[in-house]
Amino acid sequence: MVARLGYKNKLVEVRNGVVYLFDGKLWSAPLERVVEYYREGQGAIPGPIREIASDLYRVLLGENLVREMLTNSGGRYGETTAS
Repeated sequence: MVARLGYKNKLVEVRNGVVYLFDGKLWSAPLERVVEYYREGQGAIPGPIREIASDLYRVLLGENLVREMLTNSGGRYGETTAS
């Protein structure tokens, strides 16, 4: 899966489960961590990626990719599973 977002002063690309952001400097974070940061409000991801986490989440949700991640997460991201 590849997704790209363009901003006036930065470019964002999601490729192979990693978010890359270029704003004059290249930043990266695992997509799972970015989704976790957006949903739980905490996580160790670079500041520039935190700034676009909500936009990225909405784009991926619109493409049903976040739903697939949550379904395949095995109960992570604050969801509970019945045994």
